[in-house]
Amino acid sequence: MSWTALFKQELKALFTNPAVVFTVFGGIIIYSLLYPLPYENQLPRELRVAVVDHDNSQESRTFVRMLDATPQLSVAMRLSTETETSAQIAGGNIEGVVVVPQHFYRDLLMGKSPVISVGGDASFFLTYGTIAEGVVNAGNTLGASVKTTRAMMQDTPMEAASKQITPFSLNLVPVYNPTTGYGNYVVPGVFILILQQTLLIASGMLASVNPHNGAKNLIARTCILTAIYSVMAMYYLGASLEINGVNRLAEPVNLIIIMMPFLLATIGLGTVIGKCLSRPEIITLTVLLSSMPLLFTSGFVWPSSELPVWLNSLAQIVPSTPAIQATIQLNQMGATIQSQLGHLSQLWLLTVVFGAIALLAKTRRTTN
Repeated sequence: MSWTALFKQELKALFTNPAVVFTVFGGIIIYSLLYPLPYENQLPRELRVAVVDHDNSQESRTFVRMLDATPQLSVAMRLSTETETSAQIAGGNIEGVVVVPQHFYRDLLMGKSPVISVGGDASFFLTYGTIAEGVVNAGNTLGASVKTTRAMMQDTPMEAASKQITPFSLNLVPVYNPTTGYGNYVVPGVFILILQQTLLIASGMLASVNPHNGAKNLIARTCILTAIYSVMAMYYLGASLEINGVNRLAEPVNLIIIMMPFLLATIGLGTVIGKCLSRPEIITLTVLLSSMPLLFTSGFVWPSSELPVWLNSLAQIVPSTPAIQATIQLNQMGATIQSQLGHLSQLWLLTVVFGAIALLAKTRRTTN
């Protein structure tokens, strides 16, 4: 059979398979539009809190107004006892509670540090941390104001008193994640995993429904899927990140250098999966179930150095692991392509290994 006929055969197999078409085109587009939506605001803001003010003094009311003025918090209600807050948190009416102790104002006047209690659902660590951050910011502001006033009462000029309270100022400049948001942190890595998982399903399905095709069919199918996913990868790493306001620093040619072996290795792995699992629905289920373990062992959600050695070693045989590290370092951290030679070599090695296994399996299946 000629190469032209082979390409036509593989294109027909792809576009006449609804499951593959939906996975390749529908899945990629839908994920790119829906996945970033929950992280559109990057950081939680104006979290609703209840305040229990046991002091009810002028200074405690000032502190409550400061809480409400922070970008992190919004004072939604004032309650008389802590026991009332449990039902409000459970009902989703508030995200946390701030308790101002009795004698709050007196302790401030005496130079003591009153203890402010903060409560919330710690299972949402980002929400809980934001509530604590808002309370700390308000407390620091009030504390500095009280100390400055006390110093001025001792005939210290206001400028000098302010410098005594804050002898130096911080100029915090976050690198790699300018907004310090969750979207900039998680979306780039997850996009690479989405590309891999959908490509694994597509290549696995095509391999399973045509088990007797030879090596030439595999080469034609690889060329077709590589061409399609090259466009998808550039969309994910370029336009889609731009639309979602995610930092992009890499030159397109450097991303292409990384993406090419990543796509080839993934197609080879998908073909091997299709050879081992002949039923398309089992292929889809297997790949989807592997998504979360692959995400958490890829090295950007949780540091690779903190993973068990055997688990980290196992993660290295999956193309997404080096690809995620390389694309994040290139596109979000501004690294050079020379610094990614290790990841690039790993991806080409996986390409050779999975490609050889896939070709061997096809040759044997055709011979039999």
